[in-house]
Amino acid sequence: MNRFDAYAAGISVIVLLATGPAWAEQHVYQYDVQHPTYGNIGTYTNTVTQDGDKTDVQTQLHIAVKVLGISMFHQDASRVEHWQKDRFVGFEGATDDNGKKMNVTGQAQADSFVVTGPLGTVTAPARVHPSNPWTPTILNTDLMMGTKTGKVTTVKVTDTGEQNIAFGGRMMQVHQFFIDDDKHQIVWIGTDNTVVGFQTSEDGTPVTFVLKQYNQASAKPAVTASQQVERSGQ
Repeated sequence: MNRFDAYAAGISVIVLLATGPAWAEQHVYQYDVQHPTYGNIGTYTNTVTQDGDKTDVQTQLHIAVKVLGISMFHQDASRVEHWQKDRFVGFEGATDDNGKKMNVTGQAQADSFVVTGPLGTVTAPARVHPSNPWTPTILNTDLMMGTKTGKVTTVKVTDTGEQNIAFGGRMMQVHQFFIDDDKHQIVWIGTDNTVVGFQTSEDGTPVTFVLKQYNQASAKPAVTASQQVERSGQ
């Protein structure tokens, strides 16, 4: 190898080291799950990994209800959403609902989104969004896919304006939205556009999710949705 070839090879190594793997920005939102009778019953965590126009959202849900040390109910879930800009393009979810296992997958196809789950296969319009409120963008739709069962429903989203709500023992000014289909849900968005809490209903009982901790993780190589599902199963 002559001096010129060695110099060129050195430049190539420097370029490879400089470009390296794609690096992503990661945000972790951890919520406490609160029940009106049993108090704090678990955690709900959204890990949002953004790499350019691509966003993966990994959700981990862990709920356990015990009375006098006896387990009365549990629910665990691992789900991954994949977004391309503002379009929902992929989903894999596995839920253990007190022993009942449910798996849901979804994939964007042209101008539609195909969902397969315990209720069968449904082809929804491309504008469908998952019911996981990890960003205010989720509310920009009239169709939602339930992340537990894959059920697609027409929803009415109502902006009720600013409210003062108590979270974690302190008052906060939030923007409140109602989501109504076959059940009533509420989403609260903080002044920094972060979802600080949300509420859904289970068998008619309101269950509230309150943001406990937010972290922006150090930059790391982007992970695909399929890789996240594999890791969650390990």
